[in-house]
Amino acid sequence: MQKKDEDQVVWGRHEVAEALEAGHPVQRVYFSREASGEHIDKIKELAQKRGVRFDFIEVGKLGKLAGTPAHQDVVARLSPVRLASLEDVLAGLEDECTIVALDQVRHLRNVGMIARSAAAAGAAALLFSSRGGHPLNDEVVKASSGTIFHLPVIQTTHFGRDLEKMQQAGFWIYGLATAGGEDLFQVDWPKRRVLVAGNESKGLRPSVQKATDALVRIPMAPEVKSLNVAVAMSVALFATRGPGVS
Repeated sequence: MQKKDEDQVVWGRHEVAEALEAGHPVQRVYFSREASGEHIDKIKELAQKRGVRFDFIEVGKLGKLAGTPAHQDVVARLSPVRLASLEDVLAGLEDECTIVALDQVRHLRNVGMIARSAAAAGAAALLFSSRGGHPLNDEVVKASSGTIFHLPVIQTTHFGRDLEKMQQAGFWIYGLATAGGEDLFQVDWPKRRVLVAGNESKGLRPSVQKATDALVRIPMAPEVKSLNVAVAMSVALFATRGPGVS
């Protein structure tokens, strides 16, 4: 069953499995802590296959999320944005393009503002980590002023692995850093590049930083240590385009 559209959840074993099998943009699946059985195992398998994270919560919380106690131990929260697969995006890219990747960026407004800047700068796609980051919802859409609908969005549970896939497709991976790294206005940008932004307070995870080809920084006055992650990504996006590029 599905609640009214603004709640954006489906509940019930058959309904959740069907949503996953149909490729509906499911952002997370929730099971009760007591959930078990063949149907539950099938939903877990489908979620793993689709790269959808699932969690176990108290049955009372699950009932509140579903809006009914008849949820059959499983509820799926839907995404207002239809998600794309990395493989499909890579197959349809032009020779020169930029992909934005968000490594556990959590604040709703930041995610939305980055999506808006990415769309404005002509980025080819937005990839975000579903682990430790923030799932897409209506607040993200609002912060992007709806421009996120004009941008292929990829949700990943294997951030490092997908960076490697993009490297194999000819992309250079650049991590945004607050210190160290090359002045991004001096970079001789390759035709294919990925700009990676880290968490608002922790920055790039060490494993992600290790996976980059280079770190870049925005040169700033000494009294200012850093910029908001959404502002920094916007600056970087337009720096990759170069002067006079339309």
